[in-house]
Amino acid sequence: MNRFFLLIFLFCAAPLCAQFSASEEESAKVDVPAGREVVEIRNRDDGRGFSRQVGVVKSFNRNGLELETGDGTTTIAAHLVARIYYQKSNDQRLGDQHFRQKNYRDALAHYKKALSASLRRWIEVEILAQIIRCESQLGFYAQAIQHFADLNELEPEMTDETFTCIPMVWQAVPGDGRAEETAFTVLKTHLKVPSVVVMSASFLLFSPRGKDLPQKLKMLAENRETRVALLAEALTWRLDLMDVTPEKAAHWRSRLEAFPPELRAGPCFVVGQAFLRLKDYDAAALAFLKTAWVYTDSPALSQEAARQAKKALELAGRADEAEKVLANQ
Repeated sequence: MNRFFLLIFLFCAAPLCAQFSASEEESAKVDVPAGREVVEIRNRDDGRGFSRQVGVVKSFNRNGLELETGDGTTTIAAHLVARIYYQKSNDQRLGDQHFRQKNYRDALAHYKKALSASLRRWIEVEILAQIIRCESQLGFYAQAIQHFADLNELEPEMTDETFTCIPMVWQAVPGDGRAEETAFTVLKTHLKVPSVVVMSASFLLFSPRGKDLPQKLKMLAENRETRVALLAEALTWRLDLMDVTPEKAAHWRSRLEAFPPELRAGPCFVVGQAFLRLKDYDAAALAFLKTAWVYTDSPALSQEAARQAKKALELAGRADEAEKVLANQ
């Protein structure tokens, strides 16, 4: 059976990233009282049902959501928070609208206005995360790096969903000296912030300025913060690509199962590079196609992964299938 067509289902995979705040269309279906928020909470038993509570969200981070109601204050575990319906500013609504339409420049402009006018910390965190996502989509890596460092100062205990905005590169970004300079600067000032170190390392890994990073990454791969440890581990894979063995590549591929889907794109790309180097072209194509079509919404990484998948299929002698990869981009 033609293996390429077994991969086509990946193109239709559902988006992986959750969104805590509801879209304007969703919010319109829920009655949100003035000065209050409506929190949608996942059912503890089956994970499919939900309930809603109305109150004032005082804070929201990985330690939970603090909701003030008429009966007092309650804390809801972060992983049980499915949605927060609240009254957004006009600029934030416009930013969301442009973001959904992938009009990232206009979204960025509106989010910046919304951020400057926001008076509540948990909303500032959400807006700043969206600013970082826009900047990453646009390739404004220097700004994204600085803003992620700012985000860590604003909310050191950011939720896992917010954390997914972390700007990282998994392939060479030629000629981006400003991003490297910014990464080096924030690394010096945030050496005790693991997530900032991991982010900066992705930009400096093969730079003369990053000579101490391999050892730091090995230490961070044992970090108690799982999301940081996993990304640090995957960055060490990049360092081992030149000496990769079939056993090591297979181990990396199996390790991907430990990663949250929202953080698999870059590590999966590295796995594709490993199998390509080993001339296991089917395994390489599958990893690259997962990166391009399932795990990432980064245009740069998605496009590069699709090109590498095409290359793998061409090297496997299936040029006709290779052409179909880019046709689906």
